[in-house]
Amino acid sequence: MNGEQKVDTIIFDAGGVLFYINEYRNTVMTRILKSLGYEEKLIQEALETGKAFDAHYYRIYGDIVTWQDEKKWLKLRSDVIANAVDVNNEDLADRLSVLAFDTFQYQLFEETEKVLERLQQDYKLCVLSNATASLDWAFDYLDIRKYFDEVIISAYEQCAKPDQKLYHIALDRLGKSSHQCLFIDDKLENVEAARDLGMRSFHLIRQEGETLEDFVSFIEMA
Repeated sequence: MNGEQKVDTIIFDAGGVLFYINEYRNTVMTRILKSLGYEEKLIQEALETGKAFDAHYYRIYGDIVTWQDEKKWLKLRSDVIANAVDVNNEDLADRLSVLAFDTFQYQLFEETEKVLERLQQDYKLCVLSNATASLDWAFDYLDIRKYFDEVIISAYEQCAKPDQKLYHIALDRLGKSSHQCLFIDDKLENVEAARDLGMRSFHLIRQEGETLEDFVSFIEMA
């Protein structure tokens, strides 16, 4: 740590750190289609069709950057899967698209808001997440955008962690040096990239029972 610069900013990853996805898109679609009476084999074949569509879509259109990009992809993907299941059901694509929309599947970890409220008193808070627009909207759905000075989403910047370009974008936007920031992520490669830039960093391993309270203890021991 650079002793001449006080650490006054915390940069959070989002998914796996602040919140989690309760049910993944294909799981939701499978559940819906089963409830409508479609056979398991047909459902799995349709989802494989969706997977092949994804590969084709990215080859043709490139990366998903804006919400308009994501909306186009979601609509076409839902059309492909629905048609593979039942070409005669005109409403099925809309049903799958709306009910399997990721934003409404995000849930806060139990300690998230309490920790953010505590840290906000002493630090500037920022999010740096590898994500698309629909995850950005989760900050509104979960009502936690109010805690953050910046929410930086990789899709909008067209680069992703652990590419150090994204970290520099965050530092520039915050007006901070790396030595003024703490970084927390649940992926080791992203933590190591932050450390290489000079940030004190914490690798959150929820699979081993760690929570944001452990991060607070890490800060207090610094």
